[in-house]
Amino acid sequence: MLLPRIDVRHATAWVIPMLLTAVAACDVGDQQATERSVIPAAQAAAAAVDSSGAQVELVRTIRTHARKEMKEASSAAASVAQPGVVFTINDSGHDPWLFALDSTGADRGVWSVNGATNRDWEALALGACANADDTSGMEAGVPRCIYIGDVGDNDAKHASLTLYRVREPAVLPPGRTGTLDAERVTFRYSDGRHDVEAMYVAADGAVFFITKRPLKDAAGRARPALIFRLPLAAWSGGAVAIAELVDSLPIVPGSAPRRMITDAALAPDRRRLVVRTYRQLFTFAIDAETGLPRADVPPGVCNVRALDEKQGEGVTWWNSGRSLLLVSEGRKEPMLEVRCPMARAD
Repeated sequence: MLLPRIDVRHATAWVIPMLLTAVAACDVGDQQATERSVIPAAQAAAAAVDSSGAQVELVRTIRTHARKEMKEASSAAASVAQPGVVFTINDSGHDPWLFALDSTGADRGVWSVNGATNRDWEALALGACANADDTSGMEAGVPRCIYIGDVGDNDAKHASLTLYRVREPAVLPPGRTGTLDAERVTFRYSDGRHDVEAMYVAADGAVFFITKRPLKDAAGRARPALIFRLPLAAWSGGAVAIAELVDSLPIVPGSAPRRMITDAALAPDRRRLVVRTYRQLFTFAIDAETGLPRADVPPGVCNVRALDEKQGEGVTWWNSGRSLLLVSEGRKEPMLEVRCPMARAD
């Protein structure tokens, strides 16, 4: 089924006719816009799908042999500089550790992030190490920094959030540990508090955050997932930075069972974005200029329910972007390499 998507890059309020799907029933709602109109009907028809999706193809199950401390993998980021290596983190209530595993599931190091606190680490992404006045941190197009988002907020109670950035470490032999020094930025969302578990870093160093849970408008109608942008300049400021609302996704959290957004990852060539819920994977074509999903290209959608993950939350690109890697919370839960329909990215 088709869901028109509204670009809100220059809007303070917006319209989105939405189709809520659950089995065979549907309801249609809309919102009033003050600064822009609905996207053209032809564009809307091709824009996006909020449906169950095609069946995912399971390529490989990777049994993990991680440290006992790795209990609740909440996100994943596959290295570009070190092929076959994936980094992950625990979520709330754990020490500030970064873990690495290789393509066999073996332990390839654990690092303590100096000065960091794991209030609720839920997001992980790769990106350039550049500061606002230094655009050199992406040697030969390869991201060299790992971004850790302390952005989980189940009850939407935190006035501000923290984003950490560390240099990607070289992997270690099994059983070895290390430490990493982190830069940090404190920020908040422009329109209030949100629970977020998905983020990605664009080519220009901006960080994008995608809301997880069901949201409602003033009339009590469900809203699509929102996208916020934190500019590169935030790293050089001393005050609390502002992540501005810039767009929305054609995914309506709560419109079907377990439809909440738990992770996102930008492809190595930065032409596609994958966004996951507990039961679906959505791939979007990315606009090279804005770093945002393109509204004129239908996303690929596939269903991962048959994989029977314990609590699948993480996703990253794998095998040079030819497949996807899923991670799940739970001690010794396997990683799953999968393939599913991709959005056109030409």
